[in-house]
Amino acid sequence: MTDEKNVSVGIYNDFPGYRLPSEAELDTALRSALVVIDANVLLNLYRYNESTRDDLLEVLRRFGDRLWVPNQVLREFWRNRVNVLASRGAGTDQALAALGKQQRATSDTIQQWAKTIAIEVRDRDGLLERVASLHADLEKEIRAYAPTSPVVVSSAAREPVLGRIEALLEGKAGRAMNEEEWQVAVKEGNDRAKRGEPPGYLDADKENSDLPEGAAGDYLVWRQTVHEATRRDLDVLLITGDEKEDWWWRHRSEFLGPRVELVAELKSHRGRQLYMMRPIDLLKRASALDVTVRKESVDDVERVSREGQQRPEWPAAGVATLLERLENEGWSQAEVIRVAASRGGTIDRETVYQICGFEDDRMLRGFTQPTARITRELQRDGVIADDVEPALTTIYRGGVKAAAFRIPAEMMAILAASPGADSRDDAS
Repeated sequence: MTDEKNVSVGIYNDFPGYRLPSEAELDTALRSALVVIDANVLLNLYRYNESTRDDLLEVLRRFGDRLWVPNQVLREFWRNRVNVLASRGAGTDQALAALGKQQRATSDTIQQWAKTIAIEVRDRDGLLERVASLHADLEKEIRAYAPTSPVVVSSAAREPVLGRIEALLEGKAGRAMNEEEWQVAVKEGNDRAKRGEPPGYLDADKENSDLPEGAAGDYLVWRQTVHEATRRDLDVLLITGDEKEDWWWRHRSEFLGPRVELVAELKSHRGRQLYMMRPIDLLKRASALDVTVRKESVDDVERVSREGQQRPEWPAAGVATLLERLENEGWSQAEVIRVAASRGGTIDRETVYQICGFEDDRMLRGFTQPTARITRELQRDGVIADDVEPALTTIYRGGVKAAAFRIPAEMMAILAASPGADSRDDAS
């Protein structure tokens, strides 16, 4: 009788994640796998132009009943949708404000020039009218491209993108976990993040945020996906705009495939295979589904992806408003941020306790919640961009306790240049 333990195997049997799928296998996955879309795919529909949105929605529609969204994806979509709309509206407001400033400056220049050379009033007024007419035309064009206002986002009839998402996903969304299963999954997700296990370990700083799932968001998407794939006995094709290394196996800027750990984990469930694509990959392979996609749509998706990887910075006005609101509400986090800025951007646990006057047995769970909440308020008001780095990021150095907190580099530079910054460290 053959001893199975001594039977030789191939190079991929115990290392399935290192096997890169062929072009034919990827096309087969498009035609047969369970296709799961991430929240960023849905949210980016608001960032694409109309023709790109049409092309991507047509590709997604071709998947039919194989298209599926985890409940956690919908949770994140609803949580972030209004902010996405508001940030796009804020961009329009900023453009119009800049144009208005330029119009006033141009008009003032013309009037000053007219006085200098004593030009006739009617000629001066004619030039001013031309300036006003040009800016009125520009404003009209810009407003025509402006996104839907958040004031009307509750109405699908008045917000066509939402109506199309609703039609696409009817009957294709996973149900919520029961409370007991949810708590178990959230704990496991946060524990995995602290251990550096994919997916989502790069979000470990969110554990003490005011999000109900903490750092477990990506894990919940993954867990629900694995459950659905196992139930249907299908391979998985995950479409995501998340390009971080806690989802992808990457070499420098190249995306080789899913994290090898995730491939192995799904393989352990009835031997199924995991594939991953970004939206741009999906559009480039649309011919496998007999869909013709415009080149301009591929370029537009690439633009949004590129913008998404270039994280916006905190402006000085945003930092000042954050600190002012923290102080007005009586939070010591304002002083913590200032001291962190004077110490190179990081502040240790012991100093936080000293500044805040905490007892030794006081936990730091939830410490970043006030800054996270005010940050969301500033994003909603258009003071700062949606994707700025958190004002306070928790640093773990082994174990489950916060060892330190980090502030964004640009916030450190802004505060270091402010009056009184040199004496901040000594005062603390």
